[in-house]
Amino acid sequence: MFVPTRFTPAAFAAAIAVALAGLPRGALAIPYFAHEYGLTCQKCHSVIPRLNEFGLSFMDHGYALPGATAQAVFPLSMKFNLAYSSQPDPSGLPKGIVDEVELFLAGKMSPRTNYFIEQYVVDGGVPGAIREAWIANRFTPDSAKIPVYLQAGSFTLPLPVDPETLRETAQHYTLFDQTVGANPFNFFDPKNGIEVRAGYADHGLSIRLAALQGHDKQSGIPTLGLDQMLEAQQIFGPIMLAAYRYSGRRPAALAPDRFWRQGYGVIYTQGRWESDTILQTGYDGDFNGARRAALSSGGFTQLRYEFDRRLFALARYEGTCDPGRGFARDLVGELGYRVSRNSRFTAEDVVQHAGPTTNTLNLQYTAAY
Repeated sequence: MFVPTRFTPAAFAAAIAVALAGLPRGALAIPYFAHEYGLTCQKCHSVIPRLNEFGLSFMDHGYALPGATAQAVFPLSMKFNLAYSSQPDPSGLPKGIVDEVELFLAGKMSPRTNYFIEQYVVDGGVPGAIREAWIANRFTPDSAKIPVYLQAGSFTLPLPVDPETLRETAQHYTLFDQTVGANPFNFFDPKNGIEVRAGYADHGLSIRLAALQGHDKQSGIPTLGLDQMLEAQQIFGPIMLAAYRYSGRRPAALAPDRFWRQGYGVIYTQGRWESDTILQTGYDGDFNGARRAALSSGGFTQLRYEFDRRLFALARYEGTCDPGRGFARDLVGELGYRVSRNSRFTAEDVVQHAGPTTNTLNLQYTAAY
């Protein structure tokens, strides 16, 4: 069983120093795909885990470089995260912990078929589980004007902004964690199902349609039918417009709760600036088993600026509203620094207004191999 490591501030600093000392300074390629093609981490990431334009295109082509010869390497990489939070943990964990240890197994089964497994050995300071495990196939050649993909397994829902793996803040997106009444559905947890995508993710128009198991992990609520999700995005130069809708059913006391969530996003990227804005509304036909409909809403706007290739700042304002919890909002401010080719350090301040106002300081050191 994993036992969280207690850190004093001095011990936390020492742990970071030891981790830094252990980084392979001479290696040009750390994670699996970088090893495979002899690339540096910065070819795909500005500051890990954030993908740049090349990284998005690389992912778009099924983690392959058309015309390039891949080297034979073991398809395993790892990411770990040390974290300190000034806010006491409800479960009694110490403030400084080994927050995450993730293993990634990824590779190609054929020129057009690839697989991906993301396993949390440690998640939030306690033993973790598999987050994603899927296989994807591209039906069209690299030169196709409209590529078509099929993905099957357990995967993160198709959203304009990644809720977990590519998120830079310790603070989750409140919108994607939001649940309404007794319905445990949220956008943070991955789902089991299949997804079809047509179009490129880094330019032009793309559409993704998913059929998903009507179940929420660790909820204890039985599976009910299939959920559906449709997401579309259009990129016009530096602007990406996106829209999505999720619908399904969940068991309730008297009749199934038929619900939907739909949202709209605008992402603007220009030079060192990026802004992400998402607004979402929702409907539940049976709120808390009382045969009463309920409306919900939420959203966030986030602004990110890169001072140079190593230093960035981020600010996010977000809020949610539903009949059960009322109106909640928070403000996140973060400063991040790329310590080495494959690591970063972030410090963030979170002010939350959900009942009593709280203020939390989060520190993170993240490295990938």
